[in-house]
Amino acid sequence: MALHSIGAKVKTATEIFRQHGITPLREILTPQLFTSIRHKSPTPKTILIPEVVFWLMASVTLSGCSMAGAVSGFWATLRAACPSLPAKTVTEEAFCKARGNLPLLFFLRLFKAVIAGFSRNYNQRWRWRGHRLLGIDGTEVALPREGGKALRERFPPPSNQHGSCVCAQARLVGLVGLADGLCYAFQWTSLKISEQACALRLARFLAPGDLLLADRNFPSVSIFAAVLAKGAGFLFRLPSNRYNEYRRLATASKRAQEWYIELPLPRKLRKQYPLLPKYMKARVLEYQRPGFRVSWLITSLLDTQVYPYEDLVNLYHQRWRQETCHREWKHTLELNNLRSHKAGELLKEVLVQLTINNVLRWVQAQAAGVNLRPVDLQFLETKRLVLGHVCVMTVVPVGLLPELYRELLVQVGRCRIRVRPDRSYPRPWDTRLRNKGRGEYAMPARLTKQTTMTKMPS
Repeated sequence: MALHSIGAKVKTATEIFRQHGITPLREILTPQLFTSIRHKSPTPKTILIPEVVFWLMASVTLSGCSMAGAVSGFWATLRAACPSLPAKTVTEEAFCKARGNLPLLFFLRLFKAVIAGFSRNYNQRWRWRGHRLLGIDGTEVALPREGGKALRERFPPPSNQHGSCVCAQARLVGLVGLADGLCYAFQWTSLKISEQACALRLARFLAPGDLLLADRNFPSVSIFAAVLAKGAGFLFRLPSNRYNEYRRLATASKRAQEWYIELPLPRKLRKQYPLLPKYMKARVLEYQRPGFRVSWLITSLLDTQVYPYEDLVNLYHQRWRQETCHREWKHTLELNNLRSHKAGELLKEVLVQLTINNVLRWVQAQAAGVNLRPVDLQFLETKRLVLGHVCVMTVVPVGLLPELYRELLVQVGRCRIRVRPDRSYPRPWDTRLRNKGRGEYAMPARLTKQTTMTKMPS
């Protein structure tokens, strides 16, 4: 965080880049962290060292400008602190070349290092009855149209009855902390890979005691087995016609709205998970919210006294925070505005953006105190406050930086999300039938005056 004395112009620029970065974030992304993860030491005269490349890419993520704008803006900030630097900035071509030469392993190590550091400090915070709440879900990301044929072959665009879309699309499936907003792991694939297949790959990142929440796209015996094999639990929403053929066993609560079922484990899964029983016992809960159709949940939390019916029904709806995280990734961090035209470079951009997401959540965790969680604070306003402190923290003496950082945390802690009970924003398809093809229609989520048929005549 300190600025070095003026020496030779090239050497001075390199040292400032090493020590400056995005100054408010240097409390977490320290120079020592970058030194520990880089694959080799750069030459003394190199300005675009790995750390500098990361900070330039982070500037693009936070400011939303182009790569050329990020390079010139970053250099202008440095010249304000060190007027003797040359007026000519690092060219965009040199930056793109340096980013291409930087191995993907560097970005992966940095992503994992931030998660490990956060876990060391906050692993036992914000738990629900001893469980760390995690969500899993996928979202589609539009890729640059200028990517060319190679990018469209790697990430083919979706198609419908009107033909293929213009731009390529990728699928991002994330494993997200529902209380801290951290992205613990993710899968970046083409649309040919299903969300369920990605969930099976992400199950290896679960830890004993975790509780995984997911919507009705994910319930399957294979995913249940993968979760239970890691010592974790699950709470998923069920489609209306899933597991209806199994015999219903009464629970200790004697409620008509909940029951046990026993799911047989196929032979292939028994070989893959030999410690699991031949039959997996699960608990099904039926509930209905005012104005909505009947819904079902399935969970591995079998004890009706420790995990009452009402608590599980209310807990499941915290899964919606993952949808909020996706919105913040795609719009606040510009995940919907990727610039690279090659598959490998796109993954580097995604890693930088999700690393910055985790760093900002770390800042929110520091600002939240005892009574708040990171997800209770405004993510967009946190990003704006961090950017607003860059210029000030760059030019002040080193001794004032801790005080300015504490002031930043106080301001972030004041940006609470307003809770508005009973307010909802229904999606367009929540109130109308959806055509599934072959004369079948999916029912709307909300109750309407329309007919409640599941199959309509052609």
